[in-house]
Amino acid sequence: MITVKRKIHKSVIFLVLAIISGLFLFPIIITVSNSFMSPFEVTNRYTTVITPENIFHQRGVMNFVNMSLIPNFVTLRQYFRLLFETPQYLGLLWNSVLLTLPVVFGQLLISVPGAYAFEMSKFKYKEAVFFVYIIVMLMPLQVTLVPNFIVADFFNIRESYLAIILPGIFNPFGVFLIRQFLRGMPKEYIESMKVDGAGHLTILSALVTPLIKSAIAAVVILTFVEYWNIVDQAIVFIRDAHNEPLSVYLSRLSVANSDMIFSASTFYMLPAVLIFLFGQEYMVEGIQLSGLK
Repeated sequence: MITVKRKIHKSVIFLVLAIISGLFLFPIIITVSNSFMSPFEVTNRYTTVITPENIFHQRGVMNFVNMSLIPNFVTLRQYFRLLFETPQYLGLLWNSVLLTLPVVFGQLLISVPGAYAFEMSKFKYKEAVFFVYIIVMLMPLQVTLVPNFIVADFFNIRESYLAIILPGIFNPFGVFLIRQFLRGMPKEYIESMKVDGAGHLTILSALVTPLIKSAIAAVVILTFVEYWNIVDQAIVFIRDAHNEPLSVYLSRLSVANSDMIFSASTFYMLPAVLIFLFGQEYMVEGIQLSGLK
């Protein structure tokens, strides 16, 4: 009887979780499926303008969205227009790459030795300094954006990618996450290498880095996703439309070229989805072993 109750309980929990997952995935499913609609169908379904094709869906003087999960006719026309008839799209996609990758690699160059230094240093006030790291990490973007703007203006980099890349590289999140991971690592390994005469650089490169690859993967994935979807900093610091990332361009695409918005959104989220799928096991392991909830 108890076994039957447990099975029913697990089935109910599974059903609830499946429904919640479906609700979260529904916008993504709609976006991907609608990317195979023809531009003509997208325009008539999602425009507010009344046309001969959507006149039966109008309410007063405005057309309402006629959402559909399955296109009337499956076509790759949206992708063709996006990749071959809209050359600025690929250019702005490259801008997103130029913004994101330096932040990711810079985070690793700072976070790994920084976390190691916090954990192994005998500095008396290191916990106080680390507490400041946590305070800065918990501050919302709107609080740090103004100081970043003032400093960028002082160094004359206000309208360049460096105004976004440099604060991203020195974001304290990576140091925090990796240090939490290092706290659970047995220190006997490090002490044994010290006895053999190894220096900190050798220990960091030969021992520590291979052992914390899960935490490194978590930092890479989370940093990539955060700066791949950057909007606020790009709007503030980048004034030239040709240099803005694709995330900003998509916000205007829904108005100017709504017939391509679904294919553009699908193509745009593909890198983030792929990096998560290939690294999800490492990320989950890295967050679990770091002790974060």
